[in-house]
Amino acid sequence: MIYTVDNCPYSQIYKIPTLKRSAGNPKTRRKFEYKSALCAFDIETSNLPGSEQNAMYIWQFHIEGIGTIIGRTWNDFLRFLDLLSRTRNNADERFLVYVHNLSYEFQYLRGIYHFRAEDVFAIRPRKILRALMFDCFEFRCSYLQSNMSLENFTKSMGVEHEKISGFDYDKVRYFDTPLSDFEIAYCVHDVEGLVEAMRARIESANDTLYTVPLTSTGYCRRDTKKIFRDIPRWYVKNQFPGWEVYTYLRRAFRGGNTHASRFYANVTLHNVESWDRSSSYPDVLVNHKYPVTEFYELENATYKDVCNYIDVRERAVLVELAFYNLRLRDPHKCGCPYLPIAKCDCSRDRLNDNGRLLRASWARTVITDVDLRIIRDQYVWDDVEVFRMFHARYGYLPRSFRDLIKEYFHRKTALKGVEGREFEYRHSKELINALYGMCAQDPGKPLILFQGDDFEEDTSKSGPELLKAFYQRAVLPYQWGVWCPAWARFELQQMIDVCGRAFVYTDTDSVKVISGHADFTAYNEKCREASTRSGAYADDPKGTRHFMGVAEYEGTYQEFKTLGSKKYVSRNEKGKLEITIAGVSKKLGGIELENAGGIEEFKDGFTFYDAGGLEAIYNDDPEESYYIREDGVPIPLTSNVYLRPSTYTLGLAAEYRRILEIVYI
Repeated sequence: MIYTVDNCPYSQIYKIPTLKRSAGNPKTRRKFEYKSALCAFDIETSNLPGSEQNAMYIWQFHIEGIGTIIGRTWNDFLRFLDLLSRTRNNADERFLVYVHNLSYEFQYLRGIYHFRAEDVFAIRPRKILRALMFDCFEFRCSYLQSNMSLENFTKSMGVEHEKISGFDYDKVRYFDTPLSDFEIAYCVHDVEGLVEAMRARIESANDTLYTVPLTSTGYCRRDTKKIFRDIPRWYVKNQFPGWEVYTYLRRAFRGGNTHASRFYANVTLHNVESWDRSSSYPDVLVNHKYPVTEFYELENATYKDVCNYIDVRERAVLVELAFYNLRLRDPHKCGCPYLPIAKCDCSRDRLNDNGRLLRASWARTVITDVDLRIIRDQYVWDDVEVFRMFHARYGYLPRSFRDLIKEYFHRKTALKGVEGREFEYRHSKELINALYGMCAQDPGKPLILFQGDDFEEDTSKSGPELLKAFYQRAVLPYQWGVWCPAWARFELQQMIDVCGRAFVYTDTDSVKVISGHADFTAYNEKCREASTRSGAYADDPKGTRHFMGVAEYEGTYQEFKTLGSKKYVSRNEKGKLEITIAGVSKKLGGIELENAGGIEEFKDGFTFYDAGGLEAIYNDDPEESYYIREDGVPIPLTSNVYLRPSTYTLGLAAEYRRILEIVYI
């Protein structure tokens, strides 16, 4: 049923019972109870011609079991919330309202309602996870909860009201524009389908409105907390780094290794193979050792001490050092220099290969022992100075934690390609992919507060105080999240080394290599042996056994061209061009490039117009309260987001262009 603000059956909503809380911590301050009906909220907006402003022309609010209420103005919406708030039996009742991409809607809501700092939970500026209005409407972001677009979410959950396609977003509509039945149906399906999808997601995990996680990683976090109840608290607590060691861990932290070989950049290649490392991060969590004690400082350490602790004593090492007259051991073969300039303090004469150090008079950095193993293989130097060194004992992660990782892997593998179980498969992938994110959460990151009209960091607590507060609820030591990508880079480097001079491109867990020039047989045998010992393998529905960590062949590109990290185009085996550039549509970019002349046009200066995506302009405080339409009708303005088509122009930095022109480097 579709209702307006005036004919909404408020008396029926009043009768909706609340869900009783399960017995929990009696000291909790959360005394409210949710109405048992899930809700969803959404708006549709239009860019206003001749301005860089945007206005809402319809809002829709769905209440499970009741129907969808629609309105055309913000005044109607505020009036609706006021009337809806009166359907509560007491002041402790709340409505749980999901919004798909709450960050967008919040930009408008902040202009019609004064949010207190405690009403808004932002994970970063303009990234809203939860917001409270009138102390009884709890808006949550279902995009961050599902990690899927609304179209994919409703489709994967198999709901009745999937997102409708074919809507004309470019048509300008106002609050008084008559809407067709199709347009109304499109709006209604968005909120009806969202409620259905969230209900299915909640029930599939045996959750309630109280227990459903805020984010997609929350499921993994919950499972991890459960298994750590059986692990002595002192085991983890003793590993929590103090403030000083934490600052060094932050400096040593680095994500996946992504780089393009300077030997092949800006050149069209033919027959390039792609190899992917299976479940790379889960593999290194299971099959590698981690720091499992507190870190101790070795005062006045020398480079000889560092190597002794790594090679002889087999300790986990965190060290700050400086290399003098640093250069590549073999500049003619190394297409993927390991040291990132962003993580180093370098001399001005450094030679920069798209963000990586080729050579420098001196370079100072903080690294782990895993990083140093790679650096020693790739670089040479005249002298090295150690400033500070910390060390801890190596050991495998707790067995129950590794068993949980393997359980996720088994579940994902067993469900792959099984008809009717697509959601379970996707959820299993979410769980296993979330493991690393949970490990790598920064424990010293300050909260983001929405103060009046702006987002700012909470400075009420010092860094050490933030760290101490985080440890009260922390499950995993932060250093595990530092060593996890370090081991993944170590394994990836072995794949890069197998490729040799034929290496073309790498990104976190995959390599591109000139066809026929890489044999991963020995590497895969080593990985299979390790995963067999640890039980890190599973059989798919066809009986094929899959091992964590092995290099798997993904296919061969007919053509491939890269202009640097996160910037490449490929023609797949079916002959279609695909673009990989942040902010450029993979599919539309390929079509646009093909129409412009093909892969040879992927070069410095080429501009993507159709595939450039949308650029957001945030109007936090419009100068005018109204936009005057051509017919003189005033359109009320609140804070809004103006979305305009964006372009993307390919470019090579002068420094990088120079590197590509120097053959001997």
